[in-house]
Amino acid sequence: MISIKHAAFVFAASLALPSCSSFAAKGPQLASKTKANESPAQRLYNSAILAEKSAKPGRAIKGFNTIYTKHPLSPVAEDSAYRCGKLQERSGELLKAFECYNAVVTKYPASSHYADAIKRQEAIAHKAAQGHITNSFIGIKSRVDVKSAANLLSKVRDNAPRAASADRAQFTIGELYQSRTSGSTGAARAIAAYRKLTRDFPDSQYAPESQYRIGAILLTGAKDGNHDSANLDRAKRAFDDVLIRYPNSKRASDAKSQIAKLSTGDVQRSYDVAEFYRKKEQNASALFYYRETVNKSQPGPLRTKAQGWINALSAQ
Repeated sequence: MISIKHAAFVFAASLALPSCSSFAAKGPQLASKTKANESPAQRLYNSAILAEKSAKPGRAIKGFNTIYTKHPLSPVAEDSAYRCGKLQERSGELLKAFECYNAVVTKYPASSHYADAIKRQEAIAHKAAQGHITNSFIGIKSRVDVKSAANLLSKVRDNAPRAASADRAQFTIGELYQSRTSGSTGAARAIAAYRKLTRDFPDSQYAPESQYRIGAILLTGAKDGNHDSANLDRAKRAFDDVLIRYPNSKRASDAKSQIAKLSTGDVQRSYDVAEFYRKKEQNASALFYYRETVNKSQPGPLRTKAQGWINALSAQ
């Protein structure tokens, strides 16, 4: 009888064993097993975080950079791009930081880091434009070149075209070409940048200044002595546009003053041309320009002289 009961107990115990084994499988897993279940991106992220906490920025940057470039769809990619930017910035590698932030802005617009990444990009781009960032090539440091700085500012403008940072970036592109380039090519690029601002951001606080600078650059580009009349005419139109489009701006009075000077210059040029033809005894042409001088000028010595020559030549 006892042996039968004992056998029944052993049989019942054997049935219970698989159940206990199943429970154990659902319990806490070993650390090595958990690590094996992690994605490659998550393992890299954990290692990069550890390197960052251990004051090993180079290793952390490498890890974060690998994550967002090779595993862009990973849940940790956007945070990796942002952390990469912050570490590069702390290391003084501002141009590399800009590219990390650019990844946040362009690839992860819903990221909680988006606004700060935009802000950091803007700060870096303007530092580059002001010459506060240097490149190192074979141990020789030099300012970021104009083209590269303009490219950074263009990205700031295009990444958030409706933000206040956009028109400021566009204005700085114009300033960059105006202040750090020379010759007709530099002037043309500066004018193009200012025109883009007045076209794309007509209500910007920088628009009146941009319109005025277009006229000022054209005026500076006119040749001394024998002025390039085409440039002068374009300058006058640019100043006219300041008065028409921004009559209440601070630059309106300056534009009006420039227009007055240009008008005086036009009169003097007409008189000089008339004198040129008169001395060559081409009286018909001389009379045309003397009459133009009278029509354009206010009462004064120049108008009196022109009228005198009109009378004298007409009597011949």
